[in-house]
Amino acid sequence: MDAFRGDVCDVHMPGIGDHPAVVLTVNALIPKLSAMTVAGVTGTRGPEITHIPLDREAGLDKYDESFANATDLHTIPKSKLHKRRDRLHPAELARLEEAVRVYLGL
Repeated sequence: MDAFRGDVCDVHMPGIGDHPAVVLTVNALIPKLSAMTVAGVTGTRGPEITHIPLDREAGLDKYDESFANATDLHTIPKSKLHKRRDRLHPAELARLEEAVRVYLGL
C-alpha cells in the first residue's frame, strides 16, 4: 500500500490490532525504507500541546472526536499499513509536526 506523510491509515499495531495513525516519515525516504514512523490517533482529549484535534474529513470515524497523539509514536514495517483513510489538512499536519518537535526537544 502506498502512503505518504500526513496520510491517515489503519495500522496493525502489536498488542492493539488495527488502529488509525498518521504517517510522519518524509516522502523522500518512504520508498527507501522498510518501515515508517506514525503517530497514533486517539479518541481521548489530552494536553493541547501533544494531542492535536483532527477533522473528520481525514476519514476518521472510530471516535466521536479524534486527536493525533504526538507522544504515541511508532516505527512500523510498511507491511503493517492497511487501509488509507484520507490525508490531514496541511494546518493539522503542521500542528502535529510542531507537537512532535516539542515532545522530542527538536
